[in-house]
Amino acid sequence: MAATAAAIVTATAAASSCSKRESVGIAAPADLTKKAKKGRSPPAEEMEAFFAAAEGDVARRFAAKYNYNVVTDAPMDGRYEWVRVRP
Repeated sequence: MAATAAAIVTATAAASSCSKRESVGIAAPADLTKKAKKGRSPPAEEMEAFFAAAEGDVARRFAAKYNYNVVTDAPMDGRYEWVRVRP
């Protein structure tokens, strides 16, 4: 029984060792720099589509949360009552 418990503790200690970056698949910072220099940046159209989709998602979440459409700059019906403040 004691030998089995010692084997379990030893196996657990060996399995939980995450001190080496290679064992968990994390690249070292020097490796990331080398990879970034090798690749080309995506085409402008692809970047524009990516950011447009992300911006649309943020606008939809904002409108759902605060009932305000940031695209048309107009309040919507919902939880909050918006009042225009003039400078």
